[in-house]
Amino acid sequence: MTELAIKERLAQLVAESSDGAITAEQALTSGTPLSDLGLGSLSRMRLIDAVEDEYGVEIDLDDAGWDLVDDLDTLASHLTGR
Repeated sequence: MTELAIKERLAQLVAESSDGAITAEQALTSGTPLSDLGLGSLSRMRLIDAVEDEYGVEIDLDDAGWDLVDDLDTLASHLTGR
């Protein structure tokens, strides 16, 4: 799977995790941290669960892991390397 395809799927997961408060298009095109777009801590936990289920990875909830799911590009890059 290409990094672009992963990023597009992640954007859909962001939209689902935020119950539509952040659209997939906003997540893809904003270039800002997801928390700045309004992704709260509960939505971020839902996103982490969705990413772990979909990609078979485990995201540590230390500072680095928490920050990882705040940036769509970084997260897509991380998953592409798996």
